[in-house]
Amino acid sequence: MNDIILGAKHILDLNGFDHMLFLIALAAAFDLSKVWRMILLATAFTVGHSLTLFLAGLDVVRASRDWVEFLIPVSIVIMSIAATLGISLANKNSKYSKATYALTVFFGLIHGLGFSSFFRIAVDRGEGIVMPLLKFNLGVEIGQIIILLITLSLFSLGRSLGVTQRSQQIFIGGMTMGLSAIMAIEKLPL
Repeated sequence: MNDIILGAKHILDLNGFDHMLFLIALAAAFDLSKVWRMILLATAFTVGHSLTLFLAGLDVVRASRDWVEFLIPVSIVIMSIAATLGISLANKNSKYSKATYALTVFFGLIHGLGFSSFFRIAVDRGEGIVMPLLKFNLGVEIGQIIILLITLSLFSLGRSLGVTQRSQQIFIGGMTMGLSAIMAIEKLPL
């Protein structure tokens, strides 16, 4: 149960709002009418996150913390640019649909490196990796769903007040791009 709570806290922690920002950028074209499609995209992110955590827990992969801390906001910038350009990730028939899932998994790999030390510690304590990883990622999914339900509810409220999907994409893309660009500049490895 502690690993589930740790996973949810990892996503919901305001001190590390990078995951929230990524989800918000990813959801820029969505509202509650597309909640299941958005949850599938978030799950694709978790698949990448899980794979990196698993490999890091087995000590198969290690990465420079400085570069990981820089690449996380860069991934948000990229998603924000897609939103600002009007690339609709909400349309399942979009030519970007498959690429979006692949890119989301890839960015999940990068974000997973940011928390990989937890699993090295779990393995060092003799707990193994599979159960802590499954529990942690269940918590991540719960946290992501909470964020998405709040975000998509706000986006749906905006839509009911006349905000168009395109206006939402521009606003959310611009906001997340600005915040993540600042984070990337601050984390630039020198």
